[in-house]
Amino acid sequence: MNDPILNIENKIERVIVRWGMLPQGCTVVVGLSGGADSLALTHFLLKYANTHHIHVIAAHINHGLRGMEADSDERFVADWCQKNAVDLKILHADVRALAAEKSEGLEECGRNVRYAFFRSLCPENAKIATAHTLSDSAETVLLNLTKGAGTRGLRGIPPVRENIVRPLIGITRAEVEAYCEFYGLSYVTDSTNLSKDYARNKIRLSVIPVLKEVNPAFESAILGLTEHLTEDDEFLTALAEKYLTGAKSTGGYRLSNLNSMPQPVLVRAIAIAVGQAAKVRLESRHLNAVAELIHAGNGSVTVAGGIQCTVQGNTLFITENKIQELWNVPFYPNGTVLPDGRTLFITILTKKEYENRCEFNNLLFNNLINYDTISSITYVRNRRDGDFFRPAGRGVTKSLKKLFNEAKLAPMLRGKAAMLESGGTIIWIEGFGASQDACVTNNTQNIAEIKIKES
Repeated sequence: MNDPILNIENKIERVIVRWGMLPQGCTVVVGLSGGADSLALTHFLLKYANTHHIHVIAAHINHGLRGMEADSDERFVADWCQKNAVDLKILHADVRALAAEKSEGLEECGRNVRYAFFRSLCPENAKIATAHTLSDSAETVLLNLTKGAGTRGLRGIPPVRENIVRPLIGITRAEVEAYCEFYGLSYVTDSTNLSKDYARNKIRLSVIPVLKEVNPAFESAILGLTEHLTEDDEFLTALAEKYLTGAKSTGGYRLSNLNSMPQPVLVRAIAIAVGQAAKVRLESRHLNAVAELIHAGNGSVTVAGGIQCTVQGNTLFITENKIQELWNVPFYPNGTVLPDGRTLFITILTKKEYENRCEFNNLLFNNLINYDTISSITYVRNRRDGDFFRPAGRGVTKSLKKLFNEAKLAPMLRGKAAMLESGGTIIWIEGFGASQDACVTNNTQNIAEIKIKES
């Protein structure tokens, strides 16, 4: 074997080992389009599998976009897999129709279809291998640069994301083609790769050749750039996670903590917090909009995925912008599991325990209730239109809407607040305490403490 090919294979293996991509004995689902990149990857993985006891499954998708050309590619892949004893799975999809149905772009819809198919083929702990190369990563960096991306966007294509691995990410497209030539691997060429109708193709065909005139090792330079940016971004992200944990408060994040963060840390903390609420990725303009909201100390903004970011009081609330679902669950004294995963517990206190609390804790006791007011027909539920409540010691009955408004309870928390309904009457509300009829007095015989624990 000549030295250039050995060097290419060593590069691929170093990437696999460095990032722990393919554990011994794992199953790997490899996307096989029939192009040079995917064919080289599949060929390499078959050789690698012999010494690492890896099971390789090839996956091919006919997107229904290129007519007879796509059908020809499918036959090519099927023939190659049969000759090389590769387990092949094929999916036929009408991506154009799906994109119209879901109001997605063709590229986005095609990508979603591909990865959904790959995941459907994965047994537990399997990996998905895609044939992205260093050339693809360089194109991604330039494409993101035109969009004004921050550090994360300029990191290029990550070698590993969840169970998706990219063993070819350290070699160029030219090296892939050299690999195919050495092993006599014929491959198909997607005609759409030559069309400048797509932004990525414009960069590949028109921009990168000019940059290579300036620096023939342009792609290797991009690799160095992405590695440095990855180190910086991972450090700042870890810092943001630490600070965000310290900023957590009931239902949100304390504004005072967020405002103390340096801007590079704050925008990453926002991205993490939004990502915990829903699986969305925010652009820089979204992150900056939420950061401005935090610095302003009030207001609300909707970002990608319909996520609502609201600053109220000293708290940033992040919620999915959707209609609040009504819920109602039977009350169990030993533990009532709420729909959001929290658990409501009730503990009976002796008179002595109650007196000790009064003496030493100086609490408001919003969590205490006269246990005798809890009937056999009691539910834990959230609010309903038309609900009224008579707070203990206030001498008035108020609508829940008015009560929540007076307390400046954030709108996104109102449907989450748990309340006890007994005999058709609300006798206790989370954060507000017991009703006048259910509060603890000097004559109360059975006192209960209500606690709600996070999941």
